[in-house]
Amino acid sequence: MNVLVGKGPKRARGASDSTSRGIMICEGYFALYLLASFAYAALCPPSSFAYDLSLLRAVLVAASSAVALWLLHERRRVARWWSLGTVALCVALSAADLLGLGAIADAAQIVSLPVAVSVTAIEWFGAGVVSYALLFDAGVISQLTTEVDLTPAHDSGHTWDMPWRTRVHSWEFWRDLAIYFIVFSFLGHWAEILFCRLIVAGVFMGDYDPTNAMLWDQWLFPFSAEGTALACVVLILHPVKLWLLKSFKGDWRKALPLSFLLNMAVCTSIDFGTGMVANQHYELWDYRRMPFNFMGQVCLQNSLVYSIAATLIVWVVYPAMDTGLRRLPRDVADGLFWALVGTYGFLSLLHFIGG
Repeated sequence: MNVLVGKGPKRARGASDSTSRGIMICEGYFALYLLASFAYAALCPPSSFAYDLSLLRAVLVAASSAVALWLLHERRRVARWWSLGTVALCVALSAADLLGLGAIADAAQIVSLPVAVSVTAIEWFGAGVVSYALLFDAGVISQLTTEVDLTPAHDSGHTWDMPWRTRVHSWEFWRDLAIYFIVFSFLGHWAEILFCRLIVAGVFMGDYDPTNAMLWDQWLFPFSAEGTALACVVLILHPVKLWLLKSFKGDWRKALPLSFLLNMAVCTSIDFGTGMVANQHYELWDYRRMPFNFMGQVCLQNSLVYSIAATLIVWVVYPAMDTGLRRLPRDVADGLFWALVGTYGFLSLLHFIGG
């Protein structure tokens, strides 16, 4: 018996109609779950969102739901088991969060207790319907038949080997660029923490704010400036490096110094532009007491550090990352992309809009 098909004349309409309804119910559940996670992030004040099981649950739900939605849309056979695992994970973490950590009270302060209880009841009821459909609905099972694509993410060569017009029309190129942006937005935050630690150790000059909750407590706060810098590496700095190598007939000893100077100009511009937009009153950093500073937003010491890091990324890190992504199976790389999009979407809404 097909659980998602009603009794009576409608049954005669055929399996294809019942199948589409079953898949649509599963897709709708995860889409709503993802939207609900994003809405909660946008409404929740980041200062009151403790980095505990509640945050872990929210991030895992957002990432897993995004991947489940993509797998269902692609009709992958593995979508059944990934979706069932996501549902089980969501319900288990939800129960632990609500019963063990009192998350229902926190949610009630934002959307009222009746709404919080109703949303939880709908969530668990929907989880039961979707689980039953994925396990027993013949139409859903028959439609999820596409095997995982395990061919390499890129057919051959490096991404930058493709002509520019081919690249801008390539899904893989923009997917990889988004992965780099998101990953380096998080890595940039942790690099800032390391930089402050080195200031404490006396390696670098400068001041830091030990009470800055955004830096020290909200350790998944995405620093988009670093993500933007990596995007500039892919779109500008690495192509210029290749052009310099070509111009100097492969002589890296001539190309490297010019590449470094260009990297310094771009990194300093990004740092200054970010400061003029987000640090006009010096809430995040203040270089006015540093030697060779400009308007307190940039200084020579930091420009040199950023430029050395950028040059290392241009010449070593980015080529290695491109090689690694190129070797990943297509569906693995796509799944990684959607998981990161779900994670970054939730955290961006929480920290940039929340409250």
